[in-house]
Amino acid sequence: MKPNMYYQSINGQAEQHLSINNRGLAYGDGVFTTAKVVNGHVALLSAHIERLTRSCETLNIPLPDMDDVTCELIAVAQRYALSVAKIIITMGDGGRGYSRQGCLTSNVIITFHDFPKHYADMQQQGIHLGVSSLKLGVNPLLSGIKHLNRLEQVLIRQEVDNREEDDLLVLNYFDDIIEASAANVFWLKDNCWYTPQLNESGVEGLMRNHILQCCNNDRKIMVVKEKLLGLKYIDAMFICNSVMGIMPIRQFQNQPLALIPCHEMIKFIQDVK
Repeated sequence: MKPNMYYQSINGQAEQHLSINNRGLAYGDGVFTTAKVVNGHVALLSAHIERLTRSCETLNIPLPDMDDVTCELIAVAQRYALSVAKIIITMGDGGRGYSRQGCLTSNVIITFHDFPKHYADMQQQGIHLGVSSLKLGVNPLLSGIKHLNRLEQVLIRQEVDNREEDDLLVLNYFDDIIEASAANVFWLKDNCWYTPQLNESGVEGLMRNHILQCCNNDRKIMVVKEKLLGLKYIDAMFICNSVMGIMPIRQFQNQPLALIPCHEMIKFIQDVK
């Protein structure tokens, strides 16, 4: 079932149509971020704006007026107790071919959607995580950036839809653990939490970075390169993103896992906020 869209705008105007010459459509020439709206406020708003700014600068996309973007998000979010906001920044219109010559501006697309209401039950009960048969490419130039070239994730999500598990852990072509279909991953082993390095593949999720920042002084988390074999004797595991928050794993492949450490992490992050 597709979520309802509450609101849409392009460059601050109530519009929902883009030119067929838009470079975001033609080449995935753009970036995006997705945020949770709670009680009329965009959670981690400054981090989302910083992510968009940094990504545009890295990809040499002309930066729109981010103060205007921020003001629009704040104003629209006040209408909703619980929803999901998505912000896309694309290069403007261009001709056939990869060159950006003559394309001097960017477009900002803002939409607000239904929040997935099943997340609350899943967070309490935990989910079943398998391992994807697909592997992520290795691309240090684009790793960490949430750009619009998401075909790998589309194919992984298609595999999830055809599997019994709720989500899938994904490795890259070096067989390093990277992430889930649309979330970062943490695991607990011998009283220490671990999460993968993302300097060659994957996306640096804002919730991942928020957890690392919150736990900097109080809880030990190691950022590591790890193969699948390293998950053989783990005690607990969760995936996370800025919309679902922390999602505990009750079963990884055939291995039952403890939920309590994940729920303790959820409470810890909430208390830090």
